[in-house]
Amino acid sequence: MKNLLLFASLLAASLTANAATFQGSTSGTFENAAGPGGMVTTGQGTSQFTWGEGATKYFLGFIPVGQHDPSKLTYNGTNFNTDVNQTFVAGYLNFYNGIIKSGTQADSVDLSLTLNFTSPSAFSETFNYGFSLDNVVNPTGDTTTFLSSVPTKFYSYAGTDYYFELLGFGIYDKKGNLTLFDELFLKEGKDKTVKLIGQFTSMPSEVPLPAAVWLFGSGLMGFMAMRRRAKAQQA
Repeated sequence: MKNLLLFASLLAASLTANAATFQGSTSGTFENAAGPGGMVTTGQGTSQFTWGEGATKYFLGFIPVGQHDPSKLTYNGTNFNTDVNQTFVAGYLNFYNGIIKSGTQADSVDLSLTLNFTSPSAFSETFNYGFSLDNVVNPTGDTTTFLSSVPTKFYSYAGTDYYFELLGFGIYDKKGNLTLFDELFLKEGKDKTVKLIGQFTSMPSEVPLPAAVWLFGSGLMGFMAMRRRAKAQQA
């Protein structure tokens, strides 16, 4: 009976061996800005993207004294060490809502997010995510909206496919509970930094099970057959 339990435990261990811990770091650049013909941008291909021509500043409401700063998105990467099916911080996004001239805005931009893995092996994968930039000509405020994504397969090992998904902006409370949202609203002249939340998931791939599974399985069946044969001889 003890041997039977041993075989069963080894079989279970082989089936769960595919569960992975991913370690590494993130980096990112902004790409593919889109907007009207008069769009003004800087920083495409870098981690800091600005858009719009700053509106004129006035002293006492009528004396021009310079220009406001343009709107800006800044991405800062971070390290990660996470298991499959756990959420984690995939970087930080700072949004500064500048006061800009109408017609010089950008309407959207992509974040090219690179995950630089050190475990389970050393490799890099890049994923692209879109952001909608809402620029309203009034002092109420503007928004940066994360456009929803789908899980993307990036790694396969021992009969399991692994996927990465960027879930959106997130806030963790003191108990570790996560609240996700996809829209960041700010009044003009204000800025805020939010976490970008990612998650790895997995599912079996359409390939044969690892050889170890068949080995343990056949060993278990052989052991059970031997036990039945021994009982038959004793009878």
